[in-house]
Amino acid sequence: MEVDLRRLATALSLPAVITDDALQILAEVGAKTHSSGQVPQLCCVACIYVAVTKARFRETEEEGSPDSVNVFAPCVTLQDILNKASANIVMLFHAMKTSHCMEDVSSNVRDTYSQLQRKYCIVAALHLKFEKLFAAIFQENPSPFSASTTTTVTPRMKQSWLILLLAKGKVLQGNPELVLNFHLLLCCMAHVIRWTPSFLLRPPYADVILEHLEEGLPDKDDSCTVPVLVGSILKVLCTEMCCGYDDVESVYHSCWLRYTQTLPVKEGLPELSWLETEYRSLYMLEGDIDEMTFLHHDRHLMSPSSDSDEASGIPHTSQTDPLCTPVRTAMTTVQQLKNILNTAQDEPSSTLKTYFSNCSTDPTEGILQRVAALKTAFVSRFLLATGDNYKDIAQQRCHLAIRLYYRVMEAMLKMEEQRLNTSDFSNLLNKDTFHRSLLACSVEVIMTTYGVSWTPMLYTMATTDTNTSFPWILDVFELKAYDFFKVLETFILAEPKLTKEVIKHLQHIENKILERVAWREGSPLYEAILTSEMPRPSFQTSPGSRVTNGNIPHSSTASEMYLSPTRFSAAQQSPYRSPARLHCRSPGPHRRKSQSLQLFYNKVCKLAYMRLQSLCKLLCVSAEMEHRIWTALEFCLLHRPELLKNRHLDQVIMCSVYAICKVSGCDTKFKSIVAAYKNLPTASQTVYKEAWISGEEYDSIIGFYNRVYMQTLKNYILRFASPDVMPQLSPLPCKSPSRFSQSPVVTVPGRNNFYISPLRESPFGSPTHRELLSPGQMTPRTRALYSFGEGLGSSEKLKAINESMRAAAAGKRSSPGQPRSQKRLKFDADTADSNGTTTKSNTANGHGASNGNSNGNGAAADHTSVTRSAWTLSAAKSPIKINGKSPKK
Repeated sequence: MEVDLRRLATALSLPAVITDDALQILAEVGAKTHSSGQVPQLCCVACIYVAVTKARFRETEEEGSPDSVNVFAPCVTLQDILNKASANIVMLFHAMKTSHCMEDVSSNVRDTYSQLQRKYCIVAALHLKFEKLFAAIFQENPSPFSASTTTTVTPRMKQSWLILLLAKGKVLQGNPELVLNFHLLLCCMAHVIRWTPSFLLRPPYADVILEHLEEGLPDKDDSCTVPVLVGSILKVLCTEMCCGYDDVESVYHSCWLRYTQTLPVKEGLPELSWLETEYRSLYMLEGDIDEMTFLHHDRHLMSPSSDSDEASGIPHTSQTDPLCTPVRTAMTTVQQLKNILNTAQDEPSSTLKTYFSNCSTDPTEGILQRVAALKTAFVSRFLLATGDNYKDIAQQRCHLAIRLYYRVMEAMLKMEEQRLNTSDFSNLLNKDTFHRSLLACSVEVIMTTYGVSWTPMLYTMATTDTNTSFPWILDVFELKAYDFFKVLETFILAEPKLTKEVIKHLQHIENKILERVAWREGSPLYEAILTSEMPRPSFQTSPGSRVTNGNIPHSSTASEMYLSPTRFSAAQQSPYRSPARLHCRSPGPHRRKSQSLQLFYNKVCKLAYMRLQSLCKLLCVSAEMEHRIWTALEFCLLHRPELLKNRHLDQVIMCSVYAICKVSGCDTKFKSIVAAYKNLPTASQTVYKEAWISGEEYDSIIGFYNRVYMQTLKNYILRFASPDVMPQLSPLPCKSPSRFSQSPVVTVPGRNNFYISPLRESPFGSPTHRELLSPGQMTPRTRALYSFGEGLGSSEKLKAINESMRAAAAGKRSSPGQPRSQKRLKFDADTADSNGTTTKSNTANGHGASNGNSNGNGAAADHTSVTRSAWTLSAAKSPIKINGKSPKK
């Protein structure tokens, strides 16, 4: 590969310093690339791109800004690299990911690469729509699917495409929202149609021009209103494209009008030569891809063909299917949201006003004032993050969010009224954090719907991260992540028409809160831990699981989440856990059970166990070892939550894996754990490179393990070294039933002991249709799989059931010696022991109630001197290095 890289560098006339840097990057990732079977040529292209991008950023020591960075134009563009290497950009994106050549680069290089991906996603989707739209509007273009030669690109087509590219670059400035870019495309096409003779247009666009000329209506550009002719054209375009006119009108006012005022026009449109010069200067400055070559169907930029897809493992979808285009998918998502909000109002409905008036303290004035203040804050901060051109867009999105806010609030109150049989919700409706959280969630739903983009590498729609992505809204509304978390579950339950994409995004936000954001310093989570009884996680399903895996979510309501802690009783204990667990402190009379803290820990433990399972699978850790690691990890989450302060959940998981493996005699190096972690889809480079120690000090994950983790948990971890003092293993969380399982069983919220299982075919069907044999054809081995009771041949129990059923059918009571027929089935029923303590009849995984967790004192101290060498990563035995740093003792 080194020879290939040097040959490519020579063809590109790269400076020697950049070539050497590319060779160094290649040497660092060469082993991984070779082992993964990656194409060497693509790996060379990736390394050269990274080296060229790194050279663009040069630090300067200016007065008052010693760490400033100047950005220069690249010495060679990415388009030139692709052309010389005969490489395709989509396959290059896959090579960049699999070769890990972006792991050790600066944030500037990572940001530039992310912008390149977003830019390509947008322009690839826009070009696909542009060709079809242009063919439907103008008479001069023969067909968008003709051979990719320059003869099919007419001057007007090139002129229209250049106007769009310049507007996208100068006005939107790389905004990754596909919907916003498409609305800008419609504004561009309306502008071109406005200055095109009617005989060159197809119906109904030619009819609009002719009608305007016949009526003689004025058509002057105005910053307040859309010109009459342009407005008519836009309405036709919106009708043909099935999108809302109000959205396009906002883009026209916010972005397009200001852009057209800067164009040197001749007969309404700028000259083609001027457009080409302007675009060329912009392209050379950015140095990425030449978007003009999309018009010629450049094979270096177009998605690979089906044959190359099969060879490279890249999925392929037909670009000619109008129902599967990225723009159509994005617009459909927006339209679904609009349909939900068509009946919503900009102010409290009559039903909401009735709820407000029924409160002992009327919250109406406070709600209206809060909404007005938060709207002002949102618009100002949105413009600060995106630019002054987006004012109309910001106001329009906040307008939709307020509608959704009132709609969901009304649905929540109806649910609460049905559950509690009361209409006085004074405590909830006068709680400031509830309203801020509900409106913030509504804003996030709107932003997500409009922020969807296309990922050509995976042929999927996804929301890209921008400077207005979560947790940006928390800062805008002065809201804490733990308070925002409380509304997510009820929000999804109250609005059943949310799309799958929106629910998936809310789940992604929830995971961010669980793994890091809620553990930041100053979070109300720590106050809840100090003032409430520590929860007993029951590992219920997540709020969005009704869509992702078919489960019905846990029925936590708004009042339970925001008005907790509530009084705790034995009847409220989870049937999945034993009440005899040890805690770091006794409940005490002043501590109450917090519903929000309970749900938070349920989800944190479930997420932690899922991450642990994935990591252990990559490390080939045995099931027994994984069970020990989970016990230590759960102890840390429940009894040492301070270890997660300002840190990431994955950091504690990796440390727990290494600690238990080390004390148990399993030769698992920390370097191997980090390498396996990198392969997880949720992996983040900052997790293992930047772990908080204290104050402003950060260290690698190994430094955190030696200096913080083991200093806190050493005595407890040492207990796993001896079977005599080993803590009793914690029950493993139950896996959520998959929607693809043969017999998924779900519970119904609010109904105890009520389970639903979909109708399925009998296992005793004809052997011609099923692999299972009928009872008469069973072998002794297969017959053993079907039994009643604890063993085979339990005829007495069958006789008792039959006699009981006969007695019930005859209207007679069973004799005292016969078991009475139960009137209802009891699943997971709690029983009371002689001391009145509620217990579970069957403990998960057959383990006892208590896991024996303690603070590590007593017997564990006797083993400290014997196994002390197992704890600290020292340089004496194969020191592990991350970023060139040796682990500290």
